[in-house]
Amino acid sequence: MEPVDEFPPVGESEIEDSQKFIVELLGFVLVSTLTWALFRITTSGIIDDPGSISFNLSYMILAPVVFLGPMMYYWTKQRGEEGLPVRLFFHGSPEETFTQRFVLSMIAIGFSITFFHLFLELISQLIILNSGIYGDIDFNFLWMEKTNSFFAYIVLVITHLAVVATVEEIFFRGFVQDQLSRVMQTWKSVLASAGIFAMTHVPIAIFVLEIEGYQIITSLINWFGYGLMAGYLYHLTRNIWVVVFWHGIWNVTVSTVGWSFMVMKLPNPEFEAFVWILQAVSINAAVMASIFMTREHLLKFGRFQGDVAET
Repeated sequence: MEPVDEFPPVGESEIEDSQKFIVELLGFVLVSTLTWALFRITTSGIIDDPGSISFNLSYMILAPVVFLGPMMYYWTKQRGEEGLPVRLFFHGSPEETFTQRFVLSMIAIGFSITFFHLFLELISQLIILNSGIYGDIDFNFLWMEKTNSFFAYIVLVITHLAVVATVEEIFFRGFVQDQLSRVMQTWKSVLASAGIFAMTHVPIAIFVLEIEGYQIITSLINWFGYGLMAGYLYHLTRNIWVVVFWHGIWNVTVSTVGWSFMVMKLPNPEFEAFVWILQAVSINAAVMASIFMTREHLLKFGRFQGDVAET
């Protein structure tokens, strides 16, 4: 089933020069993402790690300003548009959109994709680490490792559900991807927004998280893979809240549960890099395939066609 775009990207002003339009979009995206990267780098020794109260409160305050502020300025001043640059509500109001069926469906979709993804990660890691190339292993289950108190955990949950997922999905999928799709084919806009989403994580990964070696490659694969999956899911449903719920549920889940392995020997570095890069590609391909194979169900529940008659 191919979705008919009943909900095209918002925007009334005519785009006379598509190349100029793309350059403008990329320019304001670059300003926002570099500003955020600069903030993270300069405060890395002042604000605690991402599980802390100070970090999450700073994110709540600054992320909407850094990302959504320039977006609104570009939309109203540069483009001369009125209204919001992202379609937030299907039926014209929050009350009509956020029905009980809506929320339950979003939770089901978010948890289903999240647990399937994590299941594939755990199984593949167990297979690789039990293959003998690492010697004996010691498996450790982790619970709320990223927070040092229950209150900090509650702040983290609120931040990821209400701010992180909302800001990033409105910015990257609801605006960047949608606006790019006005001047290029949909699959190209999905690829472009996924690439932008992945690359914006690189400065923070290198200078703040200090990720290096093959791990930066696997991280890029995972960021790009998520961008592709979220972009495709958004294209299917044309409902920004589908990806917001999924993003938020994923962030909270991986911040709550996890695992680690202690290994007794390290294999050849080149072989190790190959194995984990292949694992990252395979998992992202499998999750993307699962979204494609269930697209008819996602289309049905994501667009909430039945709600029109009920509200």
